Amino acid sequence: MVSFNFMPGAQQQASTSSQDGAASPSPNDRPLDVVFLQDTTGSQGPYIQSARKAIRDICDKISTSGELSKDLIRFGLIAFRDHPPQDMTYVTKEFGFTSDIDVIQKNLASLVASGGGDGPEAQTAALAAALNMDWAENAVKMVILITDAPPHGIGESRDGFTESPDQNDPLELARQMAEKGITLFVIACEPGLSKYVNAVDFYTALTQITSGKMFPLLMADKLGDYIVGTAIETIETEKLIGEFEQVILDDVYTNAKPIADVAQNLQAFMKERGVKINTLEVENVYNETATTRQNVAYWGAAENLSKARKNIVPSNAPRMQAAYSGGNRNKAGHGAFGAAPSFSLQPQPIGLAQANRVVMQSVARSSKVTATGMLSKVNGEFIPFSPPPPPV
Repeated sequence: MVSFNFMPGAQQQASTSSQDGAASPSPNDRPLDVVFLQDTTGSQGPYIQSARKAIRDICDKISTSGELSKDLIRFGLIAFRDHPPQDMTYVTKEFGFTSDIDVIQKNLASLVASGGGDGPEAQTAALAAALNMDWAENAVKMVILITDAPPHGIGESRDGFTESPDQNDPLELARQMAEKGITLFVIACEPGLSKYVNAVDFYTALTQITSGKMFPLLMADKLGDYIVGTAIETIETEKLIGEFEQVILDDVYTNAKPIADVAQNLQAFMKERGVKINTLEVENVYNETATTRQNVAYWGAAENLSKARKNIVPSNAPRMQAAYSGGNRNKAGHGAFGAAPSFSLQPQPIGLAQANRVVMQSVARSSKVTATGMLSKVNGEFIPFSPPPPPV
């Protein structure tokens, strides 16, 4: 018997869906806190300008959609470059939260793209700073990392540091984000990022720890569309978490049901009632193989970068599909070597991946998240993750 059938709140969720099936705004809307981690090394000028436009787009489109009013949205900004001696200007430059659009746009306008040394940059320092921001306790929390380079310590050949210079580990930082209800998204500025051997697989795994995603970006002027879509989908996902969190915790920790089964039950329950949420879909531009999928699993299951590197198998295949791996593109998305990936944001039935996100985030926020599983802070029960696949 599916536990969700007995949850009064779940019935209410289905009955408050809009006529087209999309989840309707709750009268108890939670505020939205968004922190941008903006790479400000030499290649990032167009993306900084696009981020300025995206700020206003987020406020306008989210408020127009009925998801949230503008005064419930706060933005934070952390600019980053690299550690000395690779870059002698700054490692991170932090701007606190503000709900004033003009202030955050002024902060972005103050950033100049310059510097950068060995390829990898100070993303880990930026993640650590984001974790310690003054987040509103009841807010929907998002971190959006915009970069075309990996962090130090993931095994790139041009890396001037073997480990993270600030002694933080990005895998552990991501797990702490999951515990705090912060969802991490990475906007991968291409074709720059995929030129690194390990970056695509690493960032894919890092975002998955928080139930977030990595999106490839080949055109700087599309950045705003990605961010707006990500924010709207996250807001609607959080409404489902608020509705189903307690029954999920009961199923996982009290009734000892496997997370996969709980996610399947949730998806079936929502499908039966025709509930939809706005879903951002971006066409995949990457070549995926058994080796790359295994690497993603190893990154996500490792306690730290040092242990992960021992299991990573470099892939010799080009990471980007040939149709997308060309040079500069015009605003229509076309260049000498093909077109930019398609994307859409529209109401869709809740898929298994989204149901799994709701379940994983619900459990993580009441647990100590480790590399091997989640330990309940309430009753001490431990839920193990599936181990990574054997070497191919």
